[in-house]
Amino acid sequence: MKFFQFIDKNNNSKMGVELDNRKYDFTQILDSRMYNSLQSIIEAGKFTCDFLTNIINETETKNELEKYKITTEIKFDIPIKRPEKILCFGVNYVAHAIEGDNPIPDEPIMFGKFNNTLLPHNGIIEFPKNIERVDHEIELGVIIAKEGKNIPEKNAMEYVAGYTIINDISARKMQIEDLDKSHPWLRSKGYDTFCPVGPYLVPAFAIPDPYNIDLTLKVNGKIKQQSNTSRMIFKLPRLINFISEIMTLKPGDIICTGTPEGISEIIDGDTVTCELTGLGILSNSVKVD
Repeated sequence: MKFFQFIDKNNNSKMGVELDNRKYDFTQILDSRMYNSLQSIIEAGKFTCDFLTNIINETETKNELEKYKITTEIKFDIPIKRPEKILCFGVNYVAHAIEGDNPIPDEPIMFGKFNNTLLPHNGIIEFPKNIERVDHEIELGVIIAKEGKNIPEKNAMEYVAGYTIINDISARKMQIEDLDKSHPWLRSKGYDTFCPVGPYLVPAFAIPDPYNIDLTLKVNGKIKQQSNTSRMIFKLPRLINFISEIMTLKPGDIICTGTPEGISEIIDGDTVTCELTGLGILSNSVKVD
């Protein structure tokens, strides 16, 4: 079960669900219950196993599911369009720390992105050539289900609505230059289109083990990054606890959990494909001005 937002021929944002590799338009069904986006369902506290499966089961019982089947190509939208926060973690895989000549951190390293960086599946990663080297970074994305502050690690997973794919695009040369000057690395992560996300939001109940997800990133069909979420240094409860001791987490917030080893440069004309087990494939082309 995978949920998504998509754009129709009239440029309206709609909601869909993928079941058994078939896509269905659930806009009318969910709209009748006063929900007009995935974020609205999450904010209402309804992105749960019982609520979502009951809607699907009711529709199947009424034999209505087929009439909502999507039979044409769709244009994916961003699953969560306006998160209050996009919170990212760096150096969260040992091998990535080693390849960057960084020490293994003893606490999570957090930074942020803004909504301007969000880019849907099949969108174009764009950047000016004067920033020179730009890298890909495949990551597991976590979507927060409910508001929380000072969340204990033992309760942290109760705050997870679901998972998505993130590509944390990074202006690497600029980042290194800023670090050398003891400047924040915000600008190297903050360009428009520097956070491809999606195409799906998969509910937490559909991913029983978030520490057994394979991550594979390809550039023009060639594997560049390949790892497993079991290799994360700091697991999800620690990351959620860490953030919530600093700031209040809100429904729809996105947590980017860090990238494994294998980062490399992307250039004009490249196609970057990210795949996480059970979460689908996120693909984006690259345009350098």
